[in-house]
Amino acid sequence: MTESDVYGLIGALADGQVYPDVVPLTPQGQPQVAPPWITFTFVSQVSGDTLCGPSEENTSLQVDVYSNTVDESRDLRQQVIASLMPLGFTQMVKTGGYEQETGLRRATLDVQILD
Repeated sequence: MTESDVYGLIGALADGQVYPDVVPLTPQGQPQVAPPWITFTFVSQVSGDTLCGPSEENTSLQVDVYSNTVDESRDLRQQVIASLMPLGFTQMVKTGGYEQETGLRRATLDVQILD
């Protein structure tokens, strides 16, 4: 699984403001775009091994939704969940938070995907 696979599923959400790893930043380290936006990263990708070579891969994917309100962040996270359903993830953890530096609300999704 690659970033292109995930982007192909969620890239249209948040008016297309979906980025691998980090939102684009100014030279001063501030976001270049206005909220909401979505970032995603592969936390880990672990391959099983058999006598014949590599087998299935277990991927841990984290998606973070940033917006001005809790409701908007959670709504977009639900849209992410629906959009990622074709991956057939096996475990899902939802968390949230407040980003002190930016004043934005964050809704995080962690899923395990067995390829």
